[in-house]
Order: sequence, then C-alpha cells, then structure tokens
Amino acid sequence: MLKQARLRVTGGRISLLAVMLRESHPLSMDDASDLCGWKGGDRATVFRNLHALSEAGLIRMVRGAGKRDVYELVKQPAHRHAHAVCTACGAVACVENESSLSSAQAPRGWRVTSQEVTVWGICPACERK
Repeated sequence: MLKQARLRVTGGRISLLAVMLRESHPLSMDDASDLCGWKGGDRATVFRNLHALSEAGLIRMVRGAGKRDVYELVKQPAHRHAHAVCTACGAVACVENESSLSSAQAPRGWRVTSQEVTVWGICPACERK
C-alpha cells in the first residue's frame, strides 16, 4: 500500500496501517498512537504519518466529528459514508446505509469539493448509563 502510494515504507507507517486495518471504527490521533504503542513512534510522528497517509489517500480524516478529528482507512476510494457521533462521549461510528442522508445539493453556481454527513445522538453505551 505504501509503495503504491509512493510513500516511504517505515515501521511507524506499517504499524499505523496495521492498526487502521485491524480496527473497525474511525480513530483519533490519540487512539491511534496508543494502539500503535512504541512501534508507531512518538505522538508527533504518529501525527505526521496520519497526515502523510491522508494526503496519499490511504486514510481519510473526518473533520469536526465529535470532540476531535478522527481517521479511517479508505477501503474504496470512491466510497463515502456518513458518521454517527455521540454527543455525550464523542464516540464515532460509520453509517453505511445513508441513501436518504446525502441528497443535499450545493447552491447554484457552487462547485462541491467535499461532502460530510454527520448524525448526532447518544451511543448505546451512554444510553445504558
């Protein structure tokens, strides 16, 4: 993956991609750093690697989702989906069946460069508390 994206292959990037492949939900920079452990390098290295992987199109940053930005692996480059964010704890989950959510159109004359759909609510764990 890294070579195809023309990125240098490093231990930190391999560790970060392995974590992103293993996890089934978007991760914050802190979560990614904790899950990578010492193999991922220090927090600054993890941040730089997240940015490099995002620029290369291997992962996607979800801006403003909850209390922090999160990152998810891009499994299909053209595939976009919504995210559900818990307003109590900031947990983020992917919403795969969003056909009715993403029908918003830009005003006349606008060129759309990005589209994000976020559903806000209370996650099951917080609901049980």
